[in-house]
Amino acid sequence: MPSRHFAATADMSALRVTRTSRADIQGLRTLAVGLVVIYHLFPGALPGGFVGVDVFFVISGFLIVGSLVREAVKTGGVDLLGFYSRRIRRLLPAATVVLVATIGAAVVLLPQGRWQGVARDVVMSALQVQNWNQAFSAASYEGATSLVSPVQHYWSLAVEEQFYIIIPLVLMAATACAHLLKCGKEMTSLALLVTVTVASFVHSVIFSAASHDVAYFATTTRMWELGLGGILAVLVPKFTVRSLPAVIAGWAGFALVVVSAVFYSTEMQFPGWIAVVPVAGTMLILAAGSLSAGVPARYSMTGILGLRSVTYIGDISYSLYLWHWPVIVFYVFVLGHAPNLYQGAIILVLSMALAVFSYRCIEGPLRRGRPVKTPLGQHFKATVPRWSAYSLGVTLVALSCLTAWAPWTIVQTKIDQRNSAIDSVDYPGALAFQAGNPANVKHGLPVRPDPTVATMDGPVTSQDGCNAYDPAAVADTACWYGDLSGTSTAVVVGDSHAAQYVDPLIDVVAPMGWKVRAMVRNGCPFSATPPASADTTYTNCSGQNKTTLQKILDMKPQLVVVGGMTADGYEQALHWNWAGGTPDLVRGYVSLLKPLVEAGIKVEVVLDNPYPLVSVPDCVQMNGADSPKCQLNQPDEARTTDPLGEAAAKIPGLGVVDLHDYFCADGTCPAVIGNVLVYRDNHMTNTFAKTLTGPLGAALGF
Repeated sequence: MPSRHFAATADMSALRVTRTSRADIQGLRTLAVGLVVIYHLFPGALPGGFVGVDVFFVISGFLIVGSLVREAVKTGGVDLLGFYSRRIRRLLPAATVVLVATIGAAVVLLPQGRWQGVARDVVMSALQVQNWNQAFSAASYEGATSLVSPVQHYWSLAVEEQFYIIIPLVLMAATACAHLLKCGKEMTSLALLVTVTVASFVHSVIFSAASHDVAYFATTTRMWELGLGGILAVLVPKFTVRSLPAVIAGWAGFALVVVSAVFYSTEMQFPGWIAVVPVAGTMLILAAGSLSAGVPARYSMTGILGLRSVTYIGDISYSLYLWHWPVIVFYVFVLGHAPNLYQGAIILVLSMALAVFSYRCIEGPLRRGRPVKTPLGQHFKATVPRWSAYSLGVTLVALSCLTAWAPWTIVQTKIDQRNSAIDSVDYPGALAFQAGNPANVKHGLPVRPDPTVATMDGPVTSQDGCNAYDPAAVADTACWYGDLSGTSTAVVVGDSHAAQYVDPLIDVVAPMGWKVRAMVRNGCPFSATPPASADTTYTNCSGQNKTTLQKILDMKPQLVVVGGMTADGYEQALHWNWAGGTPDLVRGYVSLLKPLVEAGIKVEVVLDNPYPLVSVPDCVQMNGADSPKCQLNQPDEARTTDPLGEAAAKIPGLGVVDLHDYFCADGTCPAVIGNVLVYRDNHMTNTFAKTLTGPLGAALGF
């Protein structure tokens, strides 16, 4: 299931919109949440459904920013305490219930290895910084294969709350400037609002082109959408139009939103300039509703959106938004695959039921101060005074954090224990598959590393920050291991699959007085041809590799070890591919490896490990170490062709290390070998990699 774009936003309006005021806005919320839910359930059917994000942002700006501007103009300022008090009552109760319920569901349904990730995301969501948490997780290569967070969708709430910390202060500054300059408060407020909006839009266009994965979640790239909604709210009352143009505007806006939802995709540089289309469509619909009084309902988009059968979903849209995503994530995890139409209907019904409950029993009463009836029949009024709202807010945030703390602590205890030494006799790992002399394996021992913490069992390079080598930024004195006073040097170069061999290589050569230099970068194979479909963050690695080549030639090491994930692996893990297919990658390898061999340097390429098709730590924890569900079936004749092996065939004198037989036997590649867990994701656990020390040393001629 994709991770980055499986998110949307809920309109956070603190204003009460009734059928008699702007029922069409409730209907517009229905349209937005409908796009989002369909996209999340069936992304292939509506690939641009994420534009519901933009619809919600514009609605929020139209209602809240417009209201704040009117308040600033009327009173000369903004009642910040009252404003944030309303936000707390409106948002936090329902959001907290979902966060706490999500932690509970994670503990019951997910393996312990997932608990800390969910707990971290819950805390980030409670603190309203989930968007930045997701932005940097989405851009991280290490996060590429992780389970989608069941609270990832809280990123959009964070964007709005961060925006609404800034914009009231901007409007207060505007009214202060207006007073000093003796000019109109409304025009000054509008001028500053336009300035912020334009600056955000320019930033969005530039940043989305450079790194749209991060830009998608950034507050600064989204502020212009809320700002345009606010600008529209200020300007639209100044205009009057006839009914027909209003009708045309409404339908044109609807067409723009729907066309975006149908034809946009996550490959686009979004939000950027292309987000103008759904934003403009939403603005047209809102403007049509403001200007179309008296238009027959059967002709206007405003009338259709105002139908009670349409507006009810809009009434519960915030609660539906909160519940639908965790329901989808947990349902799909249990199901094991994306839902079909029937299963999608079940998810939708369950989400709707939870949304109705949340709206009627939590969201509505606390926002409007309605009486609430308890199961015993007593009534109480859910009105929360201003200062009590702040106490409520602190309590709810603390509740979310404390709830997340418990599963976090359970896993952390195992993390603290994972560095304890293991007996190589009891845990022979790869040596259990050693041809001719397999190690004896004792049965009944616990698997090491514990599957709960296996994802953290990475090589030394991931522990000290040496997994992102950049020849222009990393000092020549950094990322050295082994016997640092030694006169012989070995270099490991390539991507994160090459980094897997740093620790075993250290164990091989350090006792002989060698030092080891790690020149590895996650997601960057040692090739001169970049993947055609990769983010620009990684496509520059081909240029860096040429500089790295020259540094290695100048270093004149005694040994260079090269590793890399196969092209099929990159397709599986990151959906990257090369324009000319695997031959492109092979040519890129040859162009960099050949000069090393010609310089008289001993170069050995290590063929890639088999690529697991399931999350091995999760599978072992849920099904046991010997479960067939966790193993990979890979007959010898069906081995994936390795580009490094193909490159070696084109370069005389280039050595090849093939450790495949230490992963698989008789066409079966188990999840646990010699009581050691083989994989942490598509990488080996460092514990298993170190059991390859002997075989690696023998293959390298030591």
